Amino acid sequence: MMIQTKLSLPQHYDPNYAYPLILCNDGNLQHLYTCKEKAILVGLLPENRLKDYTPWQAEATRAGAENFGGQADEYHNELFNNVLPELQSRYSIDTNKIIYGGYSLGGLAAVYSLYRTNIPSAVFSICGSFWYPEFVNFCKENPVINQNASVYLCNGKTEGIHHDNILDTAPQCAEE
Repeated sequence: MMIQTKLSLPQHYDPNYAYPLILCNDGNLQHLYTCKEKAILVGLLPENRLKDYTPWQAEATRAGAENFGGQADEYHNELFNNVLPELQSRYSIDTNKIIYGGYSLGGLAAVYSLYRTNIPSAVFSICGSFWYPEFVNFCKENPVINQNASVYLCNGKTEGIHHDNILDTAPQCAEE
């Protein structure tokens, strides 16, 4: 598995200062540029987001679409055991301020990481795909490993209402 990265360093990067690190699934850095002078931003580009951001295999939500691959554990292994150490070897990173998150399936993957590793000090999910089959039950039935992480969740109350499939359960799942 390979994760490509897009990196944004503060304009006046000082290797003697330890910076917070923000890891963002799907490479969506444009929304984080207000942080770019205070943190190192890394956009994460997976090989296949339907495989890499999902915790287990599941059928597609639409006929003819690709099924979900369920390789989030492998993705997180690559991210936290290979990509992160490589970044730490090249840049001055505050290991107490590693922030990880994303949007939609990228947010789902970030929240799922709370159950698999204690590396991020904070996790964020914007419109996380908590409708994902059995994800709410998984969260209820499994212990959170990363008990000390700060968590930011942002989901809309009308998300998914125009779908006639599992996506229309998004608001209810996010609330649970």
